[in-house]
Amino acid sequence: MMGHVTSSTAIFAAADIEATLAYYKDVLGFESTWTYGEPPNFGGASKGGVSIMFCLDLALASKVAGHQHWVKVDDADELYALHVGRGAKVVSEIGDRPWGVREYVVEDLNGYHLRFAGPPSSEVKPSSDLPDGVTFERRKPTIEEFERVAGAAFGEAEAVPGLLEGTWGGVMALSPDGGAVGLLRVMFDAPGWFSVWDVAVLPEWQAQRIGSKMMQEAMAMIGEASPGALVFLFTFKHGFYERLGFGKETVSMRRV
Repeated sequence: MMGHVTSSTAIFAAADIEATLAYYKDVLGFESTWTYGEPPNFGGASKGGVSIMFCLDLALASKVAGHQHWVKVDDADELYALHVGRGAKVVSEIGDRPWGVREYVVEDLNGYHLRFAGPPSSEVKPSSDLPDGVTFERRKPTIEEFERVAGAAFGEAEAVPGLLEGTWGGVMALSPDGGAVGLLRVMFDAPGWFSVWDVAVLPEWQAQRIGSKMMQEAMAMIGEASPGALVFLFTFKHGFYERLGFGKETVSMRRV
């Protein structure tokens, strides 16, 4: 029986691991990084559903100029504005391409060309910006917060005994007055294995990127605690979470 392929991560040659990771985090906006060795001879960076590893190899790094890596994004214009604003070296400016994507290319410190591609202009739907004053905290909800927010989002929700005590961590979205408007729970299932549950936003606060921001915070929190961890998400709203790097499963979604 043929083995089931679950994921793939590119490994780039780098002339300086720490400088490369700083560029990916500070300029390209990757959310978490890690290193191996002292001084580092290996490392990695991740953002959403994308992860790249780097191996210290000066000879190879001197020969990779122009090698390409394609990255799928949900909003190419938003990311392009971030990269231009942070001084990334743009090799090809953003535009709709004949092959059906809106794409641009930036060059990293070692010469690799990263092709960021999203839906073409004709398919991009306007979305509300994150409301002013909404803040996010990495903590578990209280019983009252869970039952109020999850109950409103899902129709009903009861914090059964031990539910919150057994929760590893969480992310809370708070309105300007400090009230909970969104939450999610993170469970530690085994070393290197986590799951995300109960991603909930009050109906009147939905469609304003609060859920996306909570998921980004959760993935960063898990990545900091356990780099490279396998993360499962339990949901039936697959389309939304596929944009965050999760792959569709029968009753859940998986991200590595």
